[in-house]
Amino acid sequence: MKKSKGYRIFIWITTIILALIILFPVFWIFTSSITEKELLFTTPVTYFPENPTLQNYFTLFKEVDVSGLAFNTLIVAVFAIIATIVISILAAYSFARFTFRGSGAAYSMLVFSAMLPVIMTLIPMFQTYKTLHLHDTHLGLILLYVSGFIPFTTMSFVTFIQQIPYSLEEAAAVDGANVCTKIFKVLFPLMKPAIATMAIINFINTMNEFMIPLVFTNRKATPLSVGLTLIPRINQYNVPWEKISALATIMMIPIVLFVILFEKNIIDGLTAGSVKQ
Repeated sequence: MKKSKGYRIFIWITTIILALIILFPVFWIFTSSITEKELLFTTPVTYFPENPTLQNYFTLFKEVDVSGLAFNTLIVAVFAIIATIVISILAAYSFARFTFRGSGAAYSMLVFSAMLPVIMTLIPMFQTYKTLHLHDTHLGLILLYVSGFIPFTTMSFVTFIQQIPYSLEEAAAVDGANVCTKIFKVLFPLMKPAIATMAIINFINTMNEFMIPLVFTNRKATPLSVGLTLIPRINQYNVPWEKISALATIMMIPIVLFVILFEKNIIDGLTAGSVKQ
């Protein structure tokens, strides 16, 4: 059914308005990071500074170990995403291709764990981590992220694998392929869009996560998100918004680069509906 011209115009206008609503906070954060503190909340409001400055960034790097925080974030994000993808593919293949006793209950528990609020497990997990000496370590943070990312990632992969014709695996089995070969040589190439999509989603979640690293790190493994609390301030009423905006802008850079590099795969993963036999 062909859409009318008025309908298409309405869709375009709505899309543009929503895009502006979403992008305006990002624009405001960036412009605030290159604006002098005294000019941030002046009247009338200026949406772009007349004399942009990078002094806020220089001051931020002097007061906060941004490079160390970025290193912690990168290490944790990379290893957490790789571990999540590998484990989730294996788990998703089991749920999608095999029917075993208790598989339905196991999948239901997986769905339930995906909906479980993180705050419910903080206290027991904190005690466990202190006992195992995992508090304020990269490994401890990676394990927390992996356990949190696996449920939703596995559910997404199950849906994707179920859309792939089983005849492809049967043909590989005829040639002598075992289960591992079928997963990593047959399914893995077909799952690249889904993998890229979940990788970027989990990467964004890693960058945005605040509560977990705030509780489970101190100094050694602190990521960029918690770095916002390390910015010195005179008192609770004198918030250094210009330096907070500078750090927030730095945090957005890897996410934007990640999306640009894997844009095609991400779009394919989000729009993939079926695989033709």
